[in-house]
Amino acid sequence: MIKIGPTVSTFQEMIPILATGEAVSPVHAQAARYHARPDRAYVPIHDAPPARWVLIWRAGTETELIREFARAAHQLNADI
Repeated sequence: MIKIGPTVSTFQEMIPILATGEAVSPVHAQAARYHARPDRAYVPIHDAPPARWVLIWRAGTETELIREFARAAHQLNADI
């Protein structure tokens, strides 16, 4: 049986728990690029489904700039 480890709310809270060997955690592949350190091992999970990212913002704060950014991101995704 796999023991469930401590609960965290942010990536930054997770780092010390991983550093002590108290837990392991799946993360997006980008974590290896942006949070690389010699004391961390990022091991690809080849049979996991691809992760998807989405844009999110508070509905009451939507502006034309946000809508344009969302359109541009959508277009980039469509071109892939």
